[in-house]
Amino acid sequence: MKKSNSVSRETINCVVMFADVAGSTAMYENMGDDLARERISKALNALISISRRHSGKLVKTIGDEILVYFTDIDMAVFAAQAIQETMEDDRSPETIGVSIRIGMQFGSAILENDDIFGDTVNVAARVASMAKARQILCTQEIAFLVKNADLSNSMRPYDRLRVKGRNEQLDVYLFAWEQEGDITNMATASSFTNPARHQQVKSLTLNYEGEPHEISNETTSYVLGRDRDCELLIKGDLISRYHSKIEHRRGKFIITDQSTNGTFVRTSEGQTFTCVAKSSHYLARDISAWVKK
Repeated sequence: MKKSNSVSRETINCVVMFADVAGSTAMYENMGDDLARERISKALNALISISRRHSGKLVKTIGDEILVYFTDIDMAVFAAQAIQETMEDDRSPETIGVSIRIGMQFGSAILENDDIFGDTVNVAARVASMAKARQILCTQEIAFLVKNADLSNSMRPYDRLRVKGRNEQLDVYLFAWEQEGDITNMATASSFTNPARHQQVKSLTLNYEGEPHEISNETTSYVLGRDRDCELLIKGDLISRYHSKIEHRRGKFIITDQSTNGTFVRTSEGQTFTCVAKSSHYLARDISAWVKK
């Protein structure tokens, strides 16, 4: 009797999520194989458990990461948030030094023999590779399609992603999962006349606490915040871990706020303006930046 080689194949719309242990290579080098593997294994088990509690389906583990899919967009974001909050609150010896980074994309995917394939999976992997420790990144599709108001209000423009085979870059959003103090009411700078909008700028000097920081036009992304991974470390209770980001696009520097409390900028001409959540502004060559305290 011949065995049946039937293939189970289904196309679905879903959120594909990659979650991995940030800095795992350094963990093996610093802790040794046994201890590092123990901590990574414990972390992955926690990630799997949390994903399943939020109706996520585990596809597989790949080294130090998991691949999961969700048929509900909001549940996927809630799961990512729960993962980061759990790892943040867990102070057990087994998870000390373990941080997670997460990337997600929504779209069509092919389920076949307990695996998942397609462009959505590839994009999710690319988004995850952009994330830093303790970050949750997703594509614009997820940021725009979430139904829960709290989730939607926590989405921040983060970066753009070039994908092979596509003419246009994809917009990537940061989900600000941390509660970072009370929101300060601030006026936007819609009336600010920005002379840099039409200038080709090759470099920018950022002055912070009396020290200049030169940013060249070759810098893809320059992040300010209180996380140690930021290019410019700024301390303060109202400062987000990844507070704002400066990019060079098409000959211009642009600052984008990613925080709860806003970013204040003063140009070399003495003009001041405020970037609030999800807003971006062109920058003159020399600026000073600070966060309201």
